Amino acid sequence: MKYILHIAFLLCATYCLHAQIDNDRALKVDESGDFVTYTSPYYALACVKNTSDMAYFCIESGGRSRRLLDKSLLRPGMGGCTVGNTDKDKISIRAINERSFELQATDGLSGEFYKICTAPDISPVTVWALPSEQAPSEQYDRPVSFYKPKIIKVSHQLPAILHFPDYGLVKVESTDKSIYMQEHIVPDDTNAGLALGPFNRGAHSGFRAYHKGSVILSFHTTETLIEAKITFTVLDENYPQIEGCDFSADRFNGLKRCWQNAFPVNPLQQAMGDNLLLNGVAHLAMSFKADMLVFTPALPGAESMLDALKRALHRSFTERIQESGRMKDYGQESTEVVLISLYDYLITTNDWDFIRQHQSSLQRVVRSVIDTDVDKDGIFESSYHGNFFSERRSSLNWWDDFAFGHKDAYVNILAYRALRNMREVFDILELKKDVQAIDKQLSLFKKAFHPTFFNPKTGVYAGWISEDGRMHDYMFTFINGMAINQGLVEKSLAKSILEKMLAKLKEEGYDFVYGVPGPLISVDPADRGTWEEMTRWGRYENGGLCGQTAYHFIQALYHTGMREEADHILFSMLATFEREPTHSGLFPGYLQSVDWRTKGGAPCGYNYLADNYYFLLAAVTGHYGIPYPPLRKPVK
Repeated sequence: MKYILHIAFLLCATYCLHAQIDNDRALKVDESGDFVTYTSPYYALACVKNTSDMAYFCIESGGRSRRLLDKSLLRPGMGGCTVGNTDKDKISIRAINERSFELQATDGLSGEFYKICTAPDISPVTVWALPSEQAPSEQYDRPVSFYKPKIIKVSHQLPAILHFPDYGLVKVESTDKSIYMQEHIVPDDTNAGLALGPFNRGAHSGFRAYHKGSVILSFHTTETLIEAKITFTVLDENYPQIEGCDFSADRFNGLKRCWQNAFPVNPLQQAMGDNLLLNGVAHLAMSFKADMLVFTPALPGAESMLDALKRALHRSFTERIQESGRMKDYGQESTEVVLISLYDYLITTNDWDFIRQHQSSLQRVVRSVIDTDVDKDGIFESSYHGNFFSERRSSLNWWDDFAFGHKDAYVNILAYRALRNMREVFDILELKKDVQAIDKQLSLFKKAFHPTFFNPKTGVYAGWISEDGRMHDYMFTFINGMAINQGLVEKSLAKSILEKMLAKLKEEGYDFVYGVPGPLISVDPADRGTWEEMTRWGRYENGGLCGQTAYHFIQALYHTGMREEADHILFSMLATFEREPTHSGLFPGYLQSVDWRTKGGAPCGYNYLADNYYFLLAAVTGHYGIPYPPLRKPVK
């Protein structure tokens, strides 16, 4: 009898516990004041009583952190509201459940009838949707000048997926096909035309205005509405769902929250850039996003992230190839990055039709990579001499605050990876002469890499060899990590390099809470840029911390079997990315962007880059050891 009572007690306690959990996760409604307030673990919404005006709105796709729900995504004083002469009585808002609410429109509405204005101090929303045939309207336009940047605007079909970095995803759907949505990125003119630091008076002046402005999402109809509903549903976090990867533990919460942050899309080009306003062609950072997209689930909407990558690649092959065969873009390595990104796209989609469409251009681009080995010693040469830093360089790479040039280890390792990728592609296409040319170059490269870049004085690989023959070695973690990850370093030497670097990191007081620095030794003033505050040791590229750097180093530790050290860095960073805001929009200002931090956590970037999330990939390819999928042959 005592046993039966004990079981009954446990069952009752379990039922009460589940009931309490269900109650905590349920939608709650408060109508006690001037607002109707809806709260759940996934969103918070406050509407002015008896109206459709949204005064407060926030989401939390993970349903974990009240901290995020205490920050409205709406611009104070604007929020969500009817437009112009729209009859307020014909629009209402009601909550449906813990994830969804809807905007109800009744008979007689036409044209633009509702708008939502996002706050200037949150990260700009990325809209994933198919383009609408409706031209964007002009109602928010005004004269454009140096002090009044233009409004960036585009029309989208519904459904659309809205992504608010750090906060999550919202799907917007309509029951009436005549309803579409316009996106207007409206700058704050009072923040335009500012000089935000030395040599920083160009496009960034406008970016600052957009960062302080607002994104207006306006809803329009091409026909007079009889009855329609627009539903807003908070979606789950979007992160890898792969057999062999279990991200259910709390220590992976930072990954789940931030994975989707890596993919901002340029609204005009609908192609992924480093942030919403940076050019959406496949440039010097596209491969970071392409590498992550290989493992990223599709969004549950009509627009595909892989299509955005495809558009960027298509533009690169049709609009960006120079007479030399190399890509015209911001970085010396843009050509190699395009090839790596193309390979990522192909292994994910098996879209050989796209390859055949650009085959002749692809062959030409690959030849241009081989041809950069000007002296035929196996090492690729950049067009900049690399003897010292100059603002007016003929080439640069992602680490553009340093004088990388001539024999540039960063570009060389990318070229090696790109050629290995393209050898597989050309082999399947039976392009025998191209395969032979690549094989010859790869053989020369593998023989030349170690004697060219290894510095016996420090026991690590240098960053670049300048035209005057000098070795520029600042113990770059990313150079050595990349070399190890590409199989260019014998295992015992790889371990020796990583142990030296870990010892130096400890000596410098880095605790990995915010990441891994690029150089471990302060770069000489002659080899670095002239932005005084940003080039001091411990800031920005000169010892500051960015997740792009961390990926290469963490992955190299896993690659070499130093799992305990790799896990320590990875999970220290993941805890930070769950605990603290990680995204700072477009251009918050000089030394204000959190894509770069000091080892104490102070922001030290300026032009927000989504590259900061690249380190998350190490959880997949390193911690769980998931390989990239193999290249498949065309389907006949």
